[in-house]
Amino acid sequence: MSTTNSGLHQTITAEMLYKLVENNFGTATSVKSFALLQGGLFNTTYRIQLEHASYADVILRLAPERVEMPLGSADDPLFSFERTMMSAEPVIYEYYRKAGISAPNIIACDDSGLIIPRTYMFMEFIPSKQLDHSSISVADKERLYHQLGAYTAVMHQIEGESFGWPQGDGTIKGSDHWSEVLHAFAGETALKASQVGYMPGVGEAIADMFITNKDLFDQVTVPVLVHNDLWEANVLVHEENGQPNIAAIIDGDRSMFADRQFEAILSTESSAGFQEGYGQSQDMTDEGQARLLAYRILSSYFNAYVHEHQVDQPEAGQKYRERTLDLLEEWKGLKLNE
Repeated sequence: MSTTNSGLHQTITAEMLYKLVENNFGTATSVKSFALLQGGLFNTTYRIQLEHASYADVILRLAPERVEMPLGSADDPLFSFERTMMSAEPVIYEYYRKAGISAPNIIACDDSGLIIPRTYMFMEFIPSKQLDHSSISVADKERLYHQLGAYTAVMHQIEGESFGWPQGDGTIKGSDHWSEVLHAFAGETALKASQVGYMPGVGEAIADMFITNKDLFDQVTVPVLVHNDLWEANVLVHEENGQPNIAAIIDGDRSMFADRQFEAILSTESSAGFQEGYGQSQDMTDEGQARLLAYRILSSYFNAYVHEHQVDQPEAGQKYRERTLDLLEEWKGLKLNE
């Protein structure tokens, strides 16, 4: 296994790639060519052309290598939900398909660790470009955002039995109480941050926010599916009947059952097309706006830690760090804290 890449994103040898292909497509299948795709910081992704297989063009995605260590270890680079999120992707995309949302076609997903100590999956390659591609006109992008808004609204009608993270077996790891899921997520982030001396005391204060204001968050009683990483790079576009349409919403591995307002694009995306397609207004009550601010604080803090200490992007980490502190000041000024 190659060790040329440090951190979570690690390449594999050509021999291992051939072995994974043979295991999933059979000994009659041969690799015509393959290439490592750029841009990922977490998963490692290859595009592979195959011969003598039912799929000629596939994507291979590999999660970070598994590391056996005690729960909560300072050396563990991953969050608990990150260890199971790739194996949950087939379940999430099945939710999408049943609801009429365009999703990737997963050919195989293996989290056994028998061949390689990493969860991996083969997906059918989708000829497409990302929604942020410069060739998409302003008018077409607005129409695509309308379509994305409509898909997001449909997604937010998919209800779960509890709040939390979908698992590969179809269960949900979480709680019947939304506040408890938020507190656990914030608490794990705070623990990791404290182990490296990052933003002392801030994570603990954020985690405490979800206990002190438990009743505020538990006003949300219906868990719905949110993508949790919905931005232009995760929306694939292709030509259909002479005009661009959404080919698939990808990278759904961070999806969770949550308050619909936990979907960051609802508060950060100013596209009129998206809002029109989504067709639901924000909760403008004091309670709704307080929850939204708390979600933004938690997301910003998580991103600050991840960029600083998980994927080594200190400039982005500093941006999120400053945003977190600004949002916390805003939180202190809310009526509920008077």
